[in-house]
Amino acid sequence: MTTQSLSVHVSLKNVLFATDFSRHSNEALPFVISIARKYGSTVFAAHVHSTSPLGALPPTVELQALASQAMKEARASMRELEGPLSGIPHEFIVCNGDIWDELSFIVGKKGIDLIVVGTHGRAGASRLLMGSVAERILRQAPCPVLTVGPNVSGEPGSITDIHTILYPTDFSAESMAAFPYAVSLAQEDHARLYLLHVAPAPADELQETFLRARIRDMVPEDAKLWCEPRVFVESGDPAQVILDLAEELAVDLIVLGTKHVSRFAGTRTHLGMATAYKIVRQAICPVLSVRG
Repeated sequence: MTTQSLSVHVSLKNVLFATDFSRHSNEALPFVISIARKYGSTVFAAHVHSTSPLGALPPTVELQALASQAMKEARASMRELEGPLSGIPHEFIVCNGDIWDELSFIVGKKGIDLIVVGTHGRAGASRLLMGSVAERILRQAPCPVLTVGPNVSGEPGSITDIHTILYPTDFSAESMAAFPYAVSLAQEDHARLYLLHVAPAPADELQETFLRARIRDMVPEDAKLWCEPRVFVESGDPAQVILDLAEELAVDLIVLGTKHVSRFAGTRTHLGMATAYKIVRQAICPVLSVRG
């Protein structure tokens, strides 16, 4: 299959909004609503009351009472989403258990096309510390994941307007898996699409000309974009170059292809996600991660 025949339409029929009702989760809700309205999605808002570490303790009357109260409060918090989700098909799910195991079950049962999650980062960390749950979602989700990190700023009513999208590619199968989403979202939002390749070392004039042409050839001829995509060829640390360019161009969304990570992957494979983790943690805009 050539890139010219690559489909640029993606389906987002079912969107899972994973929430713990914190500020970080709430900041992702406007994006859920915006996507649902543009794609005609059904939203599944899910909260999992974690049974760990209390779940490892013998069930006492006191612990059972605490769990019951937590579930009652979660259902009350869910009802507060009725207003924001008005007019959008939706379903609320509140359950107990291991958070990722329960979310994974929902993904399969409901045929989820996209997971949206608000994340929190910790400055100065050498690895992504946006919460173990969000990390597991990013590593193991079989569908794309939209993360709204701690550096995303703006008024809730305006930040969901996507005017510019940055799509980095190294021409691998993993990065190419994300390309239809970048183009489809650019079409839906009439957004400007920026295409970026980060080389390990500065390219000479001939190499840069070749890379720019290769990137431009990725865009299907029938892609209904409102303006010509802009191409960048840079060099350096991929994560930092992507972050710097996103800030320089004030982009509204980064669409990123990520590598498949087995749930039994060891440290070496895990560290292969370092670039994606750094981008998700530090980006000034939401990041759509698509697993190749």
